[in-house]
Amino acid sequence: MMRLNTDWRMRRRGWGDECRNWPRQGGFTLVEILLALTLLGMLTIMLFSSFYSVIRAWEAGRAAIDSEGHADYLMEQLAAALRSAYTPGVGEKYGLVFTDDGEEADARDTIEWTKTGPALVGEDAEFAQVPHRVRVTVTEKDGEHPGGFTVRAWRQDLQLDEFNPEEDTAELCLSPKVVGFNCRMLDPDQEKTVDDEINWVDEWTKTNTLPTAIEITLWMEPAEKGEDPIEAKRIVEIPMGPLSQNPSLGASSSEEARRGTSTSVGGGRRRPNGPVSSGQGGNPPPGPGGGGAAPPAPPAR
Repeated sequence: MMRLNTDWRMRRRGWGDECRNWPRQGGFTLVEILLALTLLGMLTIMLFSSFYSVIRAWEAGRAAIDSEGHADYLMEQLAAALRSAYTPGVGEKYGLVFTDDGEEADARDTIEWTKTGPALVGEDAEFAQVPHRVRVTVTEKDGEHPGGFTVRAWRQDLQLDEFNPEEDTAELCLSPKVVGFNCRMLDPDQEKTVDDEINWVDEWTKTNTLPTAIEITLWMEPAEKGEDPIEAKRIVEIPMGPLSQNPSLGASSSEEARRGTSTSVGGGRRRPNGPVSSGQGGNPPPGPGGGGAAPPAPPAR
């Protein structure tokens, strides 16, 4: 019995030594795991914030470029349409009609004039190459109506007596990104001096004439909500403006064209465009050798 107890104790000491010699297995405590998860969450949030900021900046830049493209297109169309303004020199229905509505980015001005050419109406318009009336303004978004920069156009002449542009013409939206439209006309009563600054007026009562120049300002949608609208400005000269304000210029030009019936011939000499006489004093025109004598007769045989 004594021997068995001794063997059991020896075996127990051997097992203890073997357990002490076994390699320890590594692990993480709960605190270490929680700390790692916290750091991982903070890193994920930082990466997501940086990625979101880059995406917002890219979208804002693309929106700004898109708005500037719309502004450039509209400015080119407006400049071409104003330069092609048409007027026979008299007649109120051919002049500029201006309606002032607000200032700065809240402006919703309206201008209407007669023009020719495809600007603002397109080459497919049936009246593009004949005098037609156009009206441009900025409208608000209303339900299905997109709003923005809109234009109405109709033929100047050959219209019925009951024709109403508001009811009988379609409103075409050229750009929904325009939120403001302001116009100022060059003051026709300003004295023309070199030192004076240009005087712009925001009213036009001479509806039977055209201004010589117009300052156009467009405000486009900002890249992000809450920012200021993008401003685009251009000054457009109207070639027919001086003629509409002073019809005598057209009359004098026509008179000069009628009287200018002479053309210059060699050496700056001029002769009338009428029938050419046979020479001064009845002499025949000069021959190839110059002078006023007739060419020599052929020798007799």
